[in-house]
This record gives sequence, structure tokens and C-alpha cells, in this order.
Amino acid sequence: MAIDSLGLFAILLIFSSFWITVCGGKKKKKAGPKAAQPPGKSTETAVPLNTPTPEKTPEKKKEQTDTLKSLDKSKKSGTEGEKKEEKKEESEMKKEEEKKEEEEKKEESEMKKESEMTKNMSKVEDKKEEEKKKEEKKEEEKEEKKEEKKPEEKKMSAEKEKEKQKEKESPEKEKEKEKEKKPEEKMENEGGNEKPHVSADPVGPLLFKADQSSQSKVVLKNIHDKKIMFKIKLSDNVSFQVNPVFGVLEPGKTVDVAVTHRKSTPKEGKLVIVNTVLTGDEKKVADLF
Repeated sequence: MAIDSLGLFAILLIFSSFWITVCGGKKKKKAGPKAAQPPGKSTETAVPLNTPTPEKTPEKKKEQTDTLKSLDKSKKSGTEGEKKEEKKEESEMKKEEEKKEEEEKKEESEMKKESEMTKNMSKVEDKKEEEKKKEEKKEEEKEEKKEEKKPEEKKMSAEKEKEKQKEKESPEKEKEKEKEKKPEEKMENEGGNEKPHVSADPVGPLLFKADQSSQSKVVLKNIHDKKIMFKIKLSDNVSFQVNPVFGVLEPGKTVDVAVTHRKSTPKEGKLVIVNTVLTGDEKKVADLF
């Protein structure tokens, strides 16, 4: 707008100067015929060349005032636009500063969170290590107790062996044992006077503590060249249990028999393995005995 108003003002000035020059030449009075001068004399006349200044019309005055006002307005608008731009720049700068502050705050909060996480992780790890140490101590204490109990168990087993030896020495007990063996031998020799077809490991007696429940294992092996079926009998089915009770063994094969003892008063029990060559369907072993 400022450039357009300046252009209009320049055009008006050119037009007014052109109008002044043209109108001034037309107003010059026509000179009459020159009078005859006598010969031999020369005269000079001075003609004024001043151009009259044209009076400003009210229309021109209005135009000039309008152009001046437009210039003032353009200047004011320019200053106002500059002020607005400055305000915009200031507001943008403030926004950027606020964004930077927010980002810095976020970074600080994230750093704090990370530090707290690391502290918590370290605490958790410390707790785990402490728990592990406690468990290790407990295990060590258990092992120490076991080692302390071992000599006591040895003493108990030694005492039991002594008692067994004493019982063997007494003839009456030996006779009772022979009487108990006779019906068992009959059961074993029902198929004929044959040797056992199954071996047991361990060969010696199984020892249990009367005041504790425990379990032991006996391994049976088929030492015959044919399939053998077996049945396990117990003298006391309340204090002792066996699994499996029946079974079939291929030649040279073995089977693990679990013997479980329940809490009871001190007593002796017997385990008898009845075995013979398989006859009939091995799925119906229980019915064959």
C-alpha cells in the first residue's frame, strides 16, 4: 500500500508540472506589429519570463491530503505489522523455551525413575542373595544333623545285630523258625523239588526303625532259562507293604520291589518270594497262585 500511494503522488506531481508549463505558454499576450525604427539606431527590449505559480484548487488539496493520509496509514500499518511480527516471534520464542523446559523436566524425571529402578533391582538382588545364604546355612545345618545321627544309627544297627545273634543262639527260637519255614518251603516246592529260579538283592535282612516310616528296595533277578512268575508274601501285612506283589520275569531280567514300613512297635517280619516256571496266561498271574 505504501508503494502504491507514493506512485500516485509522483504521477500527480508530474501531471501538475506538465499542466503548469502548458497553460503558462497559452496566457502570453500576442505582441503587435513592430513600429518602424529609423535606420542607424538599435534598441533592445527586455521581456519578463516569469511563469506565474498556479493556485491550488480544493480538489488538488484534497488529493494531496488523501495521499498524505494514505502514506501515514501505510506507515502505521507497516509499524503495526512489524509489532505483530515481533509479538509473534516473542511468543514463538517463549513456546520454544517452555518446550525445552518441559523436555528437561521429562529427562530429569526419567533419570530419577531409572535411578530408582536400579536401586530397587539392587535391593531385590541383595534380598535374593540373603535368601540363598540362609538356605545354604539351613542345608549345612541339616547335613551336620545327619552326620550327628549317623553314629546313633550305627549304634542302633549294632544293637539289633547283637539281639539277632542272641536269638539265634537260643535253641527254642531256632525250632520256632524251622517250624515257620516248613510251610513256606512246601509252598515253594509245589511244582516239584526244584531250586529257586529267582535271586534277591540284598541277601541279608532289611532294617527299619520302628518309630519311623521308611522304604527300602529289593531287586529280584530271573536266573532260570525260562519265564518265571513270582508272588511275594509277608508275615505282617499291617506294618509292612510290598509293591508289586505278583509279576513275571524274562530270563536274565530284573525287577525292583519296594518294601514300605509303617510306624509300629519293634518286631520282626518275614518276606517270602514264591516263584515257579510260568504256566498259563501271564496276565492272570494272580489267579495262577
